[in-house]
Amino acid sequence: MPVNVLIIGVGLIGGSLGLALSNSPLVARVIGVDDDRTIEQAVAMGAIDRGGSLEKETGLADVIFLCTPIATFGGIIDRIKPFLKNGVIVSDVGSTKQEVMQLLAQLPEEVYKIGGHPMAGSEIKGINGADRYLFENAAYILTPLPGTPVEILGFMKELLACTGAHIKLLTAGRHDELVAAISHIPHLAAVTLVNLTRGEEEHLMMAAGGFRDTTRIASSNPELWENIIFSNQDIIVDKLETLIEDLNNLKTAIRAGDRAKVVHELSCAKETRDRIPLVHRGIMPGFSDLVCIVPDKPGIIARLGTILQKKDINIVDIEILRVREGDGGTIRLGVPSPSAAVEAVAALQANGIKAWVRS
Repeated sequence: MPVNVLIIGVGLIGGSLGLALSNSPLVARVIGVDDDRTIEQAVAMGAIDRGGSLEKETGLADVIFLCTPIATFGGIIDRIKPFLKNGVIVSDVGSTKQEVMQLLAQLPEEVYKIGGHPMAGSEIKGINGADRYLFENAAYILTPLPGTPVEILGFMKELLACTGAHIKLLTAGRHDELVAAISHIPHLAAVTLVNLTRGEEEHLMMAAGGFRDTTRIASSNPELWENIIFSNQDIIVDKLETLIEDLNNLKTAIRAGDRAKVVHELSCAKETRDRIPLVHRGIMPGFSDLVCIVPDKPGIIARLGTILQKKDINIVDIEILRVREGDGGTIRLGVPSPSAAVEAVAALQANGIKAWVRS
């Protein structure tokens, strides 16, 4: 039977989850709990079917997602605990898991507790940033409590399949260790790099693409990151100590003029970095890139799509790399295979568009 889903906190992640789940045949209805303005907008967007009160909707829900900041979980869990029905699944979308799983463990035994972390986001916060395809090809980590029945985990995987994410099971501890290295430490490094400029206008005016790309995440919400950092405090401190040690070793090599050591570190980093899939969401299956130069005029992207559509070539990813207003720009297109990339380049060139396969 289709289930009733309750999303507590219909912001960027909760709203995106609602948009995806609303298309699932496994879902009867999606209910949201948030402030009146957010609920009104979420209903208009189709992210939820309706809003409701926390206590009332909890008793009707078959699956509950906590999509508020982690710092609020304790209070929410205390409020919903008396109203949960037997067999309900309670999950979340928090960026750290050990603290969350300790909170979920306080729920009654008849409740299934499955932590979750969809590893995707956007610079646009709140319901305004919600996107049906936000989780497409992203890693979606589940951290069930030990003893969670296999059939319940199977149902959750099937339920979340509509998001297009790749579901992976981890322990809460392993999850927190991994995200510290690939998310939390990079964020703190970006913060430190930006603060290294001391906010001086001369630095900012000269900041090129490399600096902007490296520090993009420093523009994230400070209050949100305060909660993330202190919910994974011990592991982050340990990883920071390793980072500082590595930086000190690099500093020593540079001061000593040890070119071999420096080149070794640069080469190791390049080799590892080059193994990361080109799509930014982590575990997208391999595809091939082509680059084309196009004029800056209305309908140019539609024209690219039309040319490739005539060759039955699907565009699986697209990115505007550079643009000069009134002149033109460079666009990267991702297509399913190397042979499709070669065929696409030939088709674009035949239509007067400069294009080439990018290795």
